Amino acid sequence: MVWKNLKAGQVEGSQVEPVNTEGKSDTSAIQDLLDTLRLGFWRPKKKAPSDSDKDIGISELNPAEAEEAVSGNQQNLEGNDVGELEGEILYKDETNNETDNESIVEDTQEIADIAFEQVKDSELKRFSVRKGFRSKIIIILVLIFLSLLGNKVYAFITEPKPPSEDVVAAFSGKYLTKEELSNYISSKGFKEEEHGLCEKHGFDHKKCDKTEACETHPIHSLEGYRQIISMIAVQKIVDDWAKEKGITQKSEVKHDFKHLVEEVNLDQLVDKVHKDQLSPEKIDKWEIQKYYDANKDKYKDKPFSEVEGEIRNSLAAEKDKNFFPEYIEQLKKNAALNVNYALLKVVDPTEAELKSFYEKNKEKYLEPKKVKILEIKVDISGSEDEGRKKIDEALTKIRSGERFEDVALTYSSSKQLEAYYLKPGEKWTDFEDEIFNLQVNELSAVFKAGNSFYIVKVIEKQDKRQKTFGEVLNEVKVEVIKEKEDKQYELRKNEALFSIHGKTFTLGEFATEFKELSPETQSKITGYEAKKSLIDQLIAKELLLEETGDDVADKNKSKEIEELKSQYIQQILHKEEIDEKLGEISDEEARKLYDEKKSFLVDPPKAKISLVRIGQGTSEAEKNRARQRIDEALQKLKGGSDFAAVAKEYSNDPTASVGGELNEWIVDDSHLDPILKKIIFNLQVNQISNDFEYKGGYYVVKLLKKEDRKQKTFDESKELLKKALIDEKHLTMESALEDKLLKKAQLVIYNSSLKRMLKEDISTTK
Repeated sequence: MVWKNLKAGQVEGSQVEPVNTEGKSDTSAIQDLLDTLRLGFWRPKKKAPSDSDKDIGISELNPAEAEEAVSGNQQNLEGNDVGELEGEILYKDETNNETDNESIVEDTQEIADIAFEQVKDSELKRFSVRKGFRSKIIIILVLIFLSLLGNKVYAFITEPKPPSEDVVAAFSGKYLTKEELSNYISSKGFKEEEHGLCEKHGFDHKKCDKTEACETHPIHSLEGYRQIISMIAVQKIVDDWAKEKGITQKSEVKHDFKHLVEEVNLDQLVDKVHKDQLSPEKIDKWEIQKYYDANKDKYKDKPFSEVEGEIRNSLAAEKDKNFFPEYIEQLKKNAALNVNYALLKVVDPTEAELKSFYEKNKEKYLEPKKVKILEIKVDISGSEDEGRKKIDEALTKIRSGERFEDVALTYSSSKQLEAYYLKPGEKWTDFEDEIFNLQVNELSAVFKAGNSFYIVKVIEKQDKRQKTFGEVLNEVKVEVIKEKEDKQYELRKNEALFSIHGKTFTLGEFATEFKELSPETQSKITGYEAKKSLIDQLIAKELLLEETGDDVADKNKSKEIEELKSQYIQQILHKEEIDEKLGEISDEEARKLYDEKKSFLVDPPKAKISLVRIGQGTSEAEKNRARQRIDEALQKLKGGSDFAAVAKEYSNDPTASVGGELNEWIVDDSHLDPILKKIIFNLQVNQISNDFEYKGGYYVVKLLKKEDRKQKTFDESKELLKKALIDEKHLTMESALEDKLLKKAQLVIYNSSLKRMLKEDISTTK
């Protein structure tokens, strides 16, 4: 509020009128702003001030008005109390009876003059403070506005301008166009992945119009487009890097590319066969009816209409299982197939050859020293003091004569309760230092290793020794046969192992394929018969590839193949720049993460149950029959009948054949339906529930086992924590590598082009 000046022509003695600036027009507010900033434009022409305008905050007051002002503002003056001043003077006037009325009038006039000056000064100060505060607020707001405006202007001026409206980005001296970006988004299916579920039409968006919320695509945003451009740029930069280094010309890379093409072709063939011959829709209804009639006992009182879909899917799955072996056998009969399995045979090594190999490689067959131990382990993830108290109690009981095994059963947090062998390097150094210095049947003191306290008893000790030839005969034989195979495969590598319609597959090609298998797989394919089976698989693959046609991939799957090749090249780059530099995660790092995330590292409550389920069918009559059967089943259970027997008799759930018992634990987490949670976890072990209705069926359940929520120990969580840390480290290094590549390629994204594209795409995709 400010005080409105008295204008010329006002009635004398008019009261000062308060005015609220919030009610001013925009022009008035802007004028105040310009006046405050002392700007010399947009200011109305000033007129000469009148006498009544000379005072800023208050009009001239006569002595009578001053007396009135004094009485109304006794407590408003800063540093002066006019009421006290007036009282003091009047008191003096009353005690001086000799003073005449004229003197009193003069004194009163003087008081009025003083009061007037004080009131005037006070109101001027108030107005000045209010106006100053208001001016500061306006200045601050203006500065903020100008700062924001300046940033936008600066961004607009400095934003890179595209060479044409069609270009959305530039990197490595190349341009990326709107069409290329749109094609990439379409090929990746980003829009389909982020297409929301329509409340009206489900996933059938053909019925939706552009005004419905489900038709919005999060990918259609400036930031979304920028991220996709970065993906495209990285992919092309890596491809260029591979060509520059000659990686795509390496024989092993070309070989792997060939496999990529074959995999795409095989996938295409399998998809086509499934669609044409193996989909459930291809099963005739008479086949379903025939199966239903032959298995009425299995489906009991279920009508055909209720189980038709289930039978159709079951028959399709059975047909799928047998189809491809029969299909391949037919292809073999039709192909001009010639196989020389004899090339795979290797003459068994003689005993002399085996002993010679053993003598030359004795160091391979040394057995290190080892001890056989029993242990009691107490985890101290929760409290070291409590852990120490517990392990001390266990040691006291052992020393008082109780069996080590019995004490371990009560006190140990380890699942390893039986004796086991320990070799150097398999445990922590401080653990092994304690163990290998003990004698047979000697008991250790309590010691700490890792995140646990231990007590250990040594049962047996063995020193380092040389294994005998008899002990390692089978291992030696495998090694010698492998040596002979490698020599034979190299010597006869150009001979044809098999041919199909004149196309030859050599022994050397087979050896190359075999070496690409993992060591675990290779160890399972030893001997003639195993390798013969592998050859049959290669023949089947070649026959299927022949069915796809030579140019199918180039015509229909070229984009997919190029994408797979690009991913393969990125894996090579990742291996060189990330995987080989990742290093390992220490126990200390894992422990730190465990302490931070301990509250999340828990096993939730879980339960094991058996159940009886009776489906309600599709009609009211079927539902009534189901109601009667579940009542009968529950009555038998309450009468003491065996749950498994009742489940086999009444339940039409797949678990009926095993007495209704579920293999999986029911876990009490956010995914569990609240209805089931309330029923199952309120039961006691071996208690049977009342019947309840749930998702198209009537149920009765029996609780077999229940485990409460349990805190995971550090040892139980360590590998999971290390994996989480290595994944996090990998992502960080991957992000840094991408930033490095994009910076080197001088990626420039043209926001103006993207904004135009954004408007176009939103209008066409809604």
